[in-house]
Amino acid sequence: MNSILKQAKLNFIIMAIIYIVFGLMFMIRPDTTNRLIVIILGIIIALFGISKILAHIKSETSQRIERFDLGTGIITLLIGLFFLIKPETIVSILGAILGFFLFFHGAINFQHAFNLKGMDYKKWWVSAIFGIIAIGFGFYGVMNPSAISPAFSIVIGLGMILSGISDIFMIYKISSYFK
Repeated sequence: MNSILKQAKLNFIIMAIIYIVFGLMFMIRPDTTNRLIVIILGIIIALFGISKILAHIKSETSQRIERFDLGTGIITLLIGLFFLIKPETIVSILGAILGFFLFFHGAINFQHAFNLKGMDYKKWWVSAIFGIIAIGFGFYGVMNPSAISPAFSIVIGLGMILSGISDIFMIYKISSYFK
């Protein structure tokens, strides 16, 4: 059980660092970061589509009837190619996508704040504030997806940095509680 907790702690720390790094990237080079994310997603989606097509080709006839690898592969490959060919179209809705993830992450942080309160941590409200801020930034992104201007990317970046810092803070407090 102890190794599971250590692995979970490590995973949370890695995710927090990724949030901080992407937040900094959004703040320093917002346009480049938006396009880079769309291109990376396009590559991942296209590779998934290719893997499904190859799975169809390599499968036996009985498996081909049961699974829809060819259709799924073609559709996901085309979606991935669209991301690569028309990244500006995807960038225009990226704010809503990122806002949703930030909103969700803020809600989880808010829940963690009440977990800290349940452990009698006196400054649980600090984590709650970070959660509310992340929820606010996320809500803004969902409600204003076309506002993916550099200023909006900076706001999203700031929200991601605050969220990452909040995660590290919570991990530290929860870990010290179990020691």
